[in-house]
Amino acid sequence: MNFLNIVLLALLGVVVIATGAWALRHFFSPEARLDRRRRRSNSRVISNAKRPMVRFSVRTRKKKD
Repeated sequence: MNFLNIVLLALLGVVVIATGAWALRHFFSPEARLDRRRRRSNSRVISNAKRPMVRFSVRTRKKKD
């Protein structure tokens, strides 16, 4: 292995490490965490159960003014 191959491998390693660090920094940033929480909170509830779904009526009596 000559000196040029070692330099190219080291440069490639630095690029891979920098790309990985950038991806992890974005994934664990406060904005990304809030975005994931917002997506989970606003998504519909999906159930994999094979039984009938129970739905409750939340209609209340109208006030007579």
